[in-house]
Amino acid sequence: MFENCGERAELSVPMLTPALIEQIMDKLKEQQMEYVSTLRTNDLIEVFDQAIERWLDPEYELRKLAEQFLPVITGYDGEMIRLFLSRYLRQFRKVKLMRMIDEDFVNPLVLDEFRPRKSGGLYRAYGPPVITHIFSGNVPALPLWSLSAGILMKSASLGKVSSSEPLFPVLFAKTIADIDPRLGDALAVLWWKGGDQSIEEASFRSSHAVIAYGGKETIDTVRRKVPPHATFHAHGHKVSFGVLTKECLQTTKGWQAAKLAAKDTSWFDQQGCLSPHVFFVERGGAYSPRDFAQMLANEMANFQKKHPRASLTEEEQHAIVKRRTSIEFEAFEKSSLDLLKSDGGTDWTVVYRDDMENNEFPFSPLNRFVTVIPVDRVDDIKGYLHHVEGFVQTAGVGCAPQSFSSIIDLLGELGVNRICALGSMPHPEPGWHHDGRFHLADLVRYCDVESTLEEQIDLFDVFRD
Repeated sequence: MFENCGERAELSVPMLTPALIEQIMDKLKEQQMEYVSTLRTNDLIEVFDQAIERWLDPEYELRKLAEQFLPVITGYDGEMIRLFLSRYLRQFRKVKLMRMIDEDFVNPLVLDEFRPRKSGGLYRAYGPPVITHIFSGNVPALPLWSLSAGILMKSASLGKVSSSEPLFPVLFAKTIADIDPRLGDALAVLWWKGGDQSIEEASFRSSHAVIAYGGKETIDTVRRKVPPHATFHAHGHKVSFGVLTKECLQTTKGWQAAKLAAKDTSWFDQQGCLSPHVFFVERGGAYSPRDFAQMLANEMANFQKKHPRASLTEEEQHAIVKRRTSIEFEAFEKSSLDLLKSDGGTDWTVVYRDDMENNEFPFSPLNRFVTVIPVDRVDDIKGYLHHVEGFVQTAGVGCAPQSFSSIIDLLGELGVNRICALGSMPHPEPGWHHDGRFHLADLVRYCDVESTLEEQIDLFDVFRD
């Protein structure tokens, strides 16, 4: 049962047992072997593309259902979800899916047949026959990345939905089943309580790969259960940040940059790993970093008016109030610290801090809480990123062409695996290297046919003279 803004949504889920999971996995395996594995990749792209076209139609029955109930289930603003779905789903159209495959495979035909290798012989790529996906629920529709990977790799999929957002993956799987019932039979999207030992053991035992999204505890728990024969693909918690050079703070450009930064911070209440915790702002522009913090606060207030933040749990509220209180006390004694906040609630918070001790990375308690740190030069961010080495996801950058090359070189060396424009942080492009890895190629195994065999078969040719 979900309840938000006076509306209710009630979802029914099957009671699962290990025996039932085993039956489901057997059926998935059978369907993958007898049908899905016989399809060509372009056939699968066509089905997926048809599903996306249906979902892009505002009058599509399941889209309307999602738009009606996702705000109730997640608490996110309904208009924000509508806008997000329209933009996000376009990332999975036919051309984008083809680009996703081309990004990972020099010759995409290796997914369908043995192809010649440049060094001699032949090779082919095989996706895992059955994948178990552990979806996260912090952002609606996010499981589509994982589901699309499974389908494009000709795998059958068992998806475990999150308690926070159990609806979209089920509806999308139904669309696939409506278009191609036999492909739909290779998808099962279910809910069970996370960490259920017997259910997960039964699922993982029959899987060839497990893809898990979630926090450190979830990832560590799942990792321990994945048997040796299955590959494990973890997407754990990461942090992101923004960088603005002084050229972004000239006259009207400053407000434009602040608006884009507010969008990055406020979208889905910072719940994704792609959301910024902090903006590092270079001194020397027409507006100072402190001015930028004020502009960012104004723009976050504007965003809040258009797209109100979701209701918070007591724990989330407490985390923000506690942090605000601590900063307020500190600010009495320090002129280098400002707390800019929404009135009458915790809707948004901007902290300007010019005295970060030991260059600590300012982790946000999330839910539209962000810090602005001034730097003399962009190179100065090195000290702050040292503390989050190995956990950096995205950097949203605002800069002039003259500093573009030096900034991307610096960020790449500092472990950032995605660099994008301000305002684009929550929207990665198709084919991006999630967590710095291949989205699809990481899943496959290759079979090589060496040139020795290719040459030797002539020896046994029945038509040989």
